[in-house]
Amino acid sequence: MARVRRSYSELFVDKLTELSKGKLELVGNVALRNALEWSEDRYTRIKKQLLDERVIIAGRGRGGSVALAGDPGESLDVFISYSHVDEKLKEELVKHLQPLKRMGLIDEWHDRKLEAGDKWDQKISEHLEAADIILILVSIDFINSKYAYDIELDKALELQAENETRVIPIILRSCMWQHTPFAKLQALPVDGKPVATWPNQDEALAQVAEGIRKVAVDLLESR
Repeated sequence: MARVRRSYSELFVDKLTELSKGKLELVGNVALRNALEWSEDRYTRIKKQLLDERVIIAGRGRGGSVALAGDPGESLDVFISYSHVDEKLKEELVKHLQPLKRMGLIDEWHDRKLEAGDKWDQKISEHLEAADIILILVSIDFINSKYAYDIELDKALELQAENETRVIPIILRSCMWQHTPFAKLQALPVDGKPVATWPNQDEALAQVAEGIRKVAVDLLESR
């Protein structure tokens, strides 16, 4: 029987799958091209084709990187609970979550996605209860918010206790969060260092996004 010749696209995906061990992990372009033993022109051409087809996604960093794209139909619902005082930091976080969306890992929701005519409390409740991951953006204004702290947080912790969701505190600004009901949960960034205190906030938010990526991958692989 004649041997079926595999296309360059298939070879690219197969080698990427091998190097990433079948996970949604970024692999450096140089390492992948060397493993394929391809010219730079061929590698660039096939990579562009697969990016256009959304089979893979591109990462940043020195030399660039690529990863397998997840199935959008399997992405996790992420609910963001926050105080509107922290709107700017929330929007910066959402930017850093976009690569996870392109990878097919998550689809985030927050109250700025409410549409005209929506019953806002009902919609918020629906998205909160449907969430696989709940991000609580912690600041003194979040703690002092009657709705975010007394309603959304209570429901989030209840869902986590029932193993219905994963709650992740993200420390935005310095406050006495260590004395709250969520203090026992592993917070981001590492060691709970507030995002606002980092000299480079992009670095802090990139670390947060990476932490969320790991949780999302774990949850998807356990399904």
